[in-house]
Amino acid sequence: KNPLGPATVEFTSMSKCILLAVACTAMHAPGSRQLLSATRRNEENLLAAKNPLDKPPRLLQPLFGAVGLATGAAWTTVVLTTIRSNQPLGAMMPSSTHGVFARTSVLSALPLIASCYSTLATASADSWERLGSPTCRRINLALVAAGLGSLLWVGFAPLITQIPGSSPLVSHQSYSGLQRAALMGAYGSTAALSAAVWARSLPEEARRKPLSWPGRVADGVAQSLVSLGPARADDPVTVKYSLLSVSFLAFTATALGTFPLAVVPSWTGRRCSRAFAAWTLLAAASSFNLKEAAESGKLRADEACRTISKGLKGLGAVYLAAKVGAVGFDPSFPAHYGIVKQVPAAQLAAALLFGLTLRPDE
Repeated sequence: KNPLGPATVEFTSMSKCILLAVACTAMHAPGSRQLLSATRRNEENLLAAKNPLDKPPRLLQPLFGAVGLATGAAWTTVVLTTIRSNQPLGAMMPSSTHGVFARTSVLSALPLIASCYSTLATASADSWERLGSPTCRRINLALVAAGLGSLLWVGFAPLITQIPGSSPLVSHQSYSGLQRAALMGAYGSTAALSAAVWARSLPEEARRKPLSWPGRVADGVAQSLVSLGPARADDPVTVKYSLLSVSFLAFTATALGTFPLAVVPSWTGRRCSRAFAAWTLLAAASSFNLKEAAESGKLRADEACRTISKGLKGLGAVYLAAKVGAVGFDPSFPAHYGIVKQVPAAQLAAALLFGLTLRPDE
């Protein structure tokens, strides 16, 4: 007999059952964090199964890298083969440093080109939704315009770089054969890839109506133009990027106009002034992206904005270094800067505006 009585025996048996149940629960039941993690994984799997085409193909990221390298190489080739002695035959550089600083001035576009392609390549590794963001759409459209404009420049270089009064026709540049085909192919790939990605990143309903695409582009450009002004005049960062957007658009327009204003801001005369307009247009789109990001509070937090900002600063730094070199270290200055001397106020304004790119975003 149990000295404590039958009630105690029953209580002891119940206690053992309860302890056994608790131990089994502790051993086999997942914690709240495990349940949450499993739920999230299930949701991600369901989304992946539901939207298998939402992620861009893996080849798109390296393709952006390859086309970006081709674009930069094509621009470098244009600059090095156009700004040099005996181009045309008998046209000599007035000093050994004259061509160096002239080439550096327009090669300042390379950091900007690299930053834009880096932004697109990073977005392509994420999703079509990110490639369809306003930032990526503007960059892609600017690259389409830059690629097509550069392709036309290569094709019509003899006419665009013609030396006034020359008879028969004498030009600073005239490409032919394999080199011409390679340059036009590189710039063609610039425009083609960005156009294809822009179209694919549209909403599904818009993709089904290609005839509406020109209208979408026109609407977007119009909305951007009327939004160039800063939302707040007391925010210096927003004002900076607003002013840069307007300035780079103005530089693009003047470069496509008549001389002597067309030499602003490149300082390369009839050799590369008009070709440089492709990259001031890209700078305008990049500046506008940063203005919009500053107004929405995403400028410092967004990785794409930080990358574009670095590219814009690289553009300004290299450009200003070239101008300091030309003025301070080129013995042919100012005697052999004939067109530049005709618009000194505009050149000074351009240098000051390029200097704005170096202002910190804080």
